[in-house]
Amino acid sequence: MTSGRIGRSRRVLSVGFVTVLLPLGSPVSALAQAAPGAGAEAPVAALDLPVGDASIVRAGSGLSVLLVEGSTGQILIAQDADRIRPIASTIKLVTALAVVDALPRRTLVDIGDEVVGVDGAQFGLRPGEQWSVEDLLAALLLRSGNEVAIALAVAVAGSEEAFIDRMVAVLEDLGIEGIRPASSTGLRLGDALSAQQLAVVARASLAEPRIASIVGLRSATSSGRDADLGNRNLLIGSYDGANGIKTGFTEAAGYTLAASARRDGRELIAIVLGASTEQERVALATRLLDHGFQRTRRHRLGGEIELRTGSGRVLFTTPDLVVTTPLDATVRLAWPSQLRGGDLLDAVPAEVDRRTVGSIPVVRVDARRPSPGTASLGQGLADGAYTALRAASLTGLLG
Repeated sequence: MTSGRIGRSRRVLSVGFVTVLLPLGSPVSALAQAAPGAGAEAPVAALDLPVGDASIVRAGSGLSVLLVEGSTGQILIAQDADRIRPIASTIKLVTALAVVDALPRRTLVDIGDEVVGVDGAQFGLRPGEQWSVEDLLAALLLRSGNEVAIALAVAVAGSEEAFIDRMVAVLEDLGIEGIRPASSTGLRLGDALSAQQLAVVARASLAEPRIASIVGLRSATSSGRDADLGNRNLLIGSYDGANGIKTGFTEAAGYTLAASARRDGRELIAIVLGASTEQERVALATRLLDHGFQRTRRHRLGGEIELRTGSGRVLFTTPDLVVTTPLDATVRLAWPSQLRGGDLLDAVPAEVDRRTVGSIPVVRVDARRPSPGTASLGQGLADGAYTALRAASLTGLLG
């Protein structure tokens, strides 16, 4: 039996309505840093920028649905997305994250009596067998084997209860506090997250190569047995660009799904919790993803203004902000029309269709930081002229 120590290096991820760069140590209320290798866009601070509501996809009452921009975590559509509720086997994404933190590739896992008598979906493990951890991860994520989850939990921590401590640590690393799953399988009522929290877990899972390489497969074969591992996510192979991620079902949770798709370098994540049938969860996820790809687009918004003053060059600049908006929206930074070299500008409003939705921090770069009111009249006139001549907008559309 193999055990390991959980890696605590994963950076926090989150989801929210759009964001501005947050200082280190500040609370993460919306987007946060992406996991290394995730290819995520720079985060930004919460802006009032909803893109659509659940009526667009006709989600019934009692359902939690969510559509998220994968690269930034921006929420595009949400219904009852912050309610913590049972999520069934989609909790196995947390199980998988804890396993890859603890067990390196090519680790061999000895199967013991812990796999006997486990309820629900089975892969067919038997005591006395030895399996590679990668084969077990495939059986966990594609076939959702409950005894596989328990075998991996025991391999990592010696018992399922001790392994749950590892799951809690993974959630805390992702900025999800106060949640303790009841199992590694998703079979219990206490295996509960909100749709927003599950989206955070999904983003982290897709950023982990060992998980991402499995969840997008239509099927796989195991090296330990002549067994076909068919993916239970029906979007894989049927929806253009589908690349993950995990299904679930219990009587308490209903039919659950974290679905993802990538097109033209853009990745979207749809969460459906509480569907009454498998067909309903697939249809809702499809409509969510269709809305995101067909009716929204990303903009990269940033800019700078360069002034030349009597004391030298002054540059006001913002970090790039990647924001998703409705397809035909106009996005811009509303720089002041009269900006002087001596001004202390801390932020510039961000506008969508000429409606202010928030502000982006501004950094001033120059040789010295003058006090307000110290510039001469001649310098002020020159500053104004150069403001008009040198203002630059770096707004552009992304795929």
